[in-house]
Amino acid sequence: MDAFALALSYGIKDIKLKNVTITAITVGIFHFFMPLIGNYVGISLFEYTIIKPKYVLFFVFLLLSIDMFTHFFEEEPKIRALNVIGTILFAISVSFDSFSVGIGINYIYDNIILIVSSFCIISALFTLVGFWLGKKLSHSIGKYSFLLGSITLFVYSIWMLTN
Repeated sequence: MDAFALALSYGIKDIKLKNVTITAITVGIFHFFMPLIGNYVGISLFEYTIIKPKYVLFFVFLLLSIDMFTHFFEEEPKIRALNVIGTILFAISVSFDSFSVGIGINYIYDNIILIVSSFCIISALFTLVGFWLGKKLSHSIGKYSFLLGSITLFVYSIWMLTN
């Protein structure tokens, strides 16, 4: 859902289909590997420290929400370029929650590869739909997509904190 919200706000800009596709694939790849990393590394990290994943995720999504909210008030919203660095930052920011999912994923289902493959495909599709919907709605809602994305991420951050 976070990939969708961020892609929605990016969709108001005329971003080339090639960049949209590369970004969606990158998000999918990160959604494949982050749960695996969370599964193998995260268990011991969060088990032996006072850091809890939900607080980290709350903080990350709250910062993303605030960043998008500030863009709403700009005369001409500045979208970070989807070059190599921008695409990787985009993918990391929306895939971080998959890391925490990976911590407990082996308690839900035995076939972790099937689960992370599903994450990969669904997150890439959500990203594509977010870009597409942002582009379609840009004529009617324009920069209000930043407000919509900000509210979505804020609600998501609160949900992370309370669950």
